[in-house]
This record gives sequence, structure tokens and C-alpha cells, in this order.
Amino acid sequence: MGIEVRYFEDIQIGDEITPLVKEIGIARMMAYGAATWDFIRLHYDADYARELGFEAPFVDGQMMGGFLTQQVQDWAGPGAFLRKLAFRNRVMAYPGDSLTCHGLVTDVSATDEGGMVECDLWMENQRGEKVVDPASALLRFPLRAGS
Repeated sequence: MGIEVRYFEDIQIGDEITPLVKEIGIARMMAYGAATWDFIRLHYDADYARELGFEAPFVDGQMMGGFLTQQVQDWAGPGAFLRKLAFRNRVMAYPGDSLTCHGLVTDVSATDEGGMVECDLWMENQRGEKVVDPASALLRFPLRAGS
């Protein structure tokens, strides 16, 4: 059984992007730091974070971008290409938080390159606070043969 390709012709304005939930733990934060060679102590050392006046280590803001990227690529499928991602962090996320990525298709247009799809994205924590907002993505989708 192969992975299903999503085609531009199947996407409409108002379509919901499948939500993605991420549980935040210190191990995930440390793994992200190791994968990106970003070992800033504020993202894993609780004592150091408190010394600097923070309640706890907090999620690296770029990790949020990784979650949004995973969300749109999982939804879009293997034939799509993420052309642009923009986001603004609003609220800090900490170990123990549950983050949910949301999104909606806001525009579709056919081009010589394929079908271009614009999406509005946002991320909320378990308290309903918008951790990331606004955010947006531009994806290129394949056209069906003969379209």
C-alpha cells in the first residue's frame, strides 16, 4: 500500500488542515537541541532558567516552526512542497504543555509550477492560549495529469 498523494484539484478554500498535537517534555526539548546543535541552557536546565527569572526551561521558538512544518507536510502529502512558512511566537511553552497546531486553507491558485495553496495556521496550548499566531504557509501541490 503506497502513500496517498493529495492533488491541487481536491483542495478548496475553507478546508481544515488536520490538527497535530505535540506533548512537550524535557526529553523532546533536549532532543531538538541536539538535532539542531542548539544547546542553549534555557531550553533544558531548570536551575539555570530559574536563575535568570524564568519559571522553567521553555521551548525553543524554532521548534514551533518544526511542528507547523510537520503539520502541513503531513496533511499535504509527499507530492507537495512547502514553499514558505511564517509564524510569530506569542506565549512561551514549557515541559508538560500540550500544543495543538490548527490550520485552514485560505486561497488556492493554479500556476505554471502547479497548484499553490495558502493556509492560515495557529497553535494553542492546553489552556486555549494561542502560543503561535499569526502563522501562514504557502504550499505547491501537484496537478492531476490532464488537468
